[in-house]
Amino acid sequence: MPKHKAAQVFIQETIRDAKAERNMTFQDLSVALRNIGITQSATNLSTKVARGDMGAQLFLSLMIVMGHEAIRLDRLILRREKTSSKRSRSIKSRKSDEGPI
Repeated sequence: MPKHKAAQVFIQETIRDAKAERNMTFQDLSVALRNIGITQSATNLSTKVARGDMGAQLFLSLMIVMGHEAIRLDRLILRREKTSSKRSRSIKSRKSDEGPI
């Protein structure tokens, strides 16, 4: 499955911002996830966030254990782009400093 760079950046920024806001480490996140039945090592979490690539369940679980009640999807803009050989959908991320992450 092709990866969308803007979606990867959105995942990275959302998790990193939430981590920083709550002063949490990947080890803290690993323990918090374990408490709700999800096993992910701190190293594994760090790798997934660095790549900006994880399943929706893990992403949403991370948001929950960090206390987020809302995710600003309006930070994403969907648009079609023409490529040299075919059309593809892409997602463009735009940073917003207001409201929930």
